[in-house]
Amino acid sequence: MEKINALVKKIVINLALACFAFLFLVGCSNEQGGNSNFTQDLYLYPDLDAAGDTEDGSEDDTPQDTTPEIEDTYSIWTDPCVDCAWYFCGSLDVIYQKQICINNCNIPSTVVYEGECEEHLECNPAQHILEANIPCITPEGYPGVKEKICNKGQIQYTNCASECSEEVCDNIDNDCDGDIDEDVLNACGECGDLPEEICDFIDNNCDGQIDEGVANACGGCGKTPEEVCDGIDNDCDGEVDEGQTNACGKCGPLDDEICDGIDNDCDGFIDEDLIDKCSTDCEENLQYCVGGQWICTAKQPLEEVCNGLDDDCDGKADEGLDCLCTQQDIGTLFKCQESPLICGAGYKTCECVDPNDPTCAELQLTECLAVCHWLPQTLSPGTTCDKYLGEIKPEECNNHDDNCNQLTDENLFAGCYSGPPQTMYVGICLPGEMTCLAGTWGNYDDNNQFVKKLCLDEVPPGPEDLCNGTDSNCDGKIDEDKELEPTDILFVVDLSGSMVEEINAVMTALNKFAAHYSDSDVVKWGLVFTASYVPNAWKENVVLQTDLVDFDTFMSIFINSGYSLNGGSEQNYDAIYLAIHNLIGAGGVPYPLADLTWNSSWTTESVPPKEQWNISWREDAKHVIIIFSDEEGQTYLTPSITENILVNMINLADELAVYAFTHHWLIDLGSPNNYEALANAGMGGKVYPLTMKAIEMYNNLLEILDETACGNKAPKPTPTPPPAP
Repeated sequence: MEKINALVKKIVINLALACFAFLFLVGCSNEQGGNSNFTQDLYLYPDLDAAGDTEDGSEDDTPQDTTPEIEDTYSIWTDPCVDCAWYFCGSLDVIYQKQICINNCNIPSTVVYEGECEEHLECNPAQHILEANIPCITPEGYPGVKEKICNKGQIQYTNCASECSEEVCDNIDNDCDGDIDEDVLNACGECGDLPEEICDFIDNNCDGQIDEGVANACGGCGKTPEEVCDGIDNDCDGEVDEGQTNACGKCGPLDDEICDGIDNDCDGFIDEDLIDKCSTDCEENLQYCVGGQWICTAKQPLEEVCNGLDDDCDGKADEGLDCLCTQQDIGTLFKCQESPLICGAGYKTCECVDPNDPTCAELQLTECLAVCHWLPQTLSPGTTCDKYLGEIKPEECNNHDDNCNQLTDENLFAGCYSGPPQTMYVGICLPGEMTCLAGTWGNYDDNNQFVKKLCLDEVPPGPEDLCNGTDSNCDGKIDEDKELEPTDILFVVDLSGSMVEEINAVMTALNKFAAHYSDSDVVKWGLVFTASYVPNAWKENVVLQTDLVDFDTFMSIFINSGYSLNGGSEQNYDAIYLAIHNLIGAGGVPYPLADLTWNSSWTTESVPPKEQWNISWREDAKHVIIIFSDEEGQTYLTPSITENILVNMINLADELAVYAFTHHWLIDLGSPNNYEALANAGMGGKVYPLTMKAIEMYNNLLEILDETACGNKAPKPTPTPPPAP
């Protein structure tokens, strides 16, 4: 009975194999147009053992397996009777397949080649979505989700999708940061412009003061200034130049060309095509921009003189004047300002209509002539006088062409100083300068707008004398008898292309230090560049530009470094690790430098080679690292340098504090590597906003120096131990 069952089972298997082969031939002929040795179509293949035994282990009378070896497969694949295809491997995962060749000319069809089971696909093609709602960040910086999918057996990821957008004032959390209408509400908690302050015993603009000089949020009068692309927080909302970079290399829309002698729209032309209407009490005409100033061609009102004309354009002629031309008026000069005089004052007098009439019975006013016309003939030889020119005087700030050069109030400057008079030229205090425009003293602000009584470049006394090597409050005492302590300061500067204006601000701020620290050996300065691009080599290096040196040498190296701002791999975490590894005992360094390798997927290296990085930290000095970067902490070393590794190393290092200048959105959006953890470790540092304002950078650097080199930082509180159980 067992033999009968085995025979029946064998017949069934052979019939199934024959049917399968027939269906395979029909399918391939329709789909592939003939023999296909490397088709990617998927087929079910029954699990058959090599010996052909039955399930009960009894022997089978079928011929032994004649499947050729691999070296014979070329003749199989060239045989027109043989079709080869990929089949699933049965109980293994669906990504595993093997190649099977069937001779369809045999009756029934026979398997002539069976390959090894191999990993032919990355994933199950029948399962499209492998993982959904994977958190991600869009290129615009918003949180979103993406999917892990199986596309024809290959693992892929969809683009990061987000419903978040730029925050607008609509009572909705547009940017998905958990806050509603942040940074778009005015000081009164409403949308739109702040109300103007008026004298009504109410704090109209919600600044905590009532009826204060009608001051806006920026301390000026009237409406809060609009933000323009000038490197300054014009609307005082904590953000600088928010918007898009324009053709001038700044963010926001291009400036319109205005009459200021500057190429405002960066098209290579200055004050082009600037024509506008202008009017006076006398007429309406056109005005043209010449040399950065508007020149109005309309007739200007003049002082009324006795000439029978409406000089002041009020509809009346010679009003309020005694214009009787009498015998007594002959030879008396009357001031006048009439065409064709172009400057100064002219004169006229009474004369006889008939010069041959000895009685001078009829009198008339002469034409308006220049003063030189009436002077006696006592001029020096060679001196000439144009009767159509007025009296030439030195230019004054009075909105008049005093020196007769067709310009008004040109090249007029005056000193100014807002501090106490006794502090001028004491310590750092210096006067500034004002210029004249249209009879008014003032100066141009960063928006190129003329501001009345604005004194530029003055240095008034500071609130207190900081420990900066100078008499900052101008009281005649330097640092109020404070002394600098030995301090080593290492700058880590991100040279990526987005840091151009910020690095320039750092350089400007450091230049203000030059006069104060050039002779000091107490404070030493070092410089490290990250994302330092090597032209034509496709490399972005971590560069130890200089070890700790005096300030003059440091500044010379920084200025003349020839850095290239094209990098994108900000290796800030790696730079900190290399810089401080020798401040820590061997037991505190997780990876010796020789065991670290640069990630092969990035063309990142170090100069010098990482094994030679040894900053000359002084044992008797405080140690400070200051980071300048618009990107979060990154690592390109293997093993990776994590935030926790650096925090532990900073805590173990000898008197080490880390400060960071970075974009506020890294802090506001809670970026995981925003340098706050580093700043809180060790001696304790701080995170400052990265800005293009040199004065802010300077003040913040002074604060760092005051906390470290001057020892004015409050001691870090000792953590309270947890209560005993």
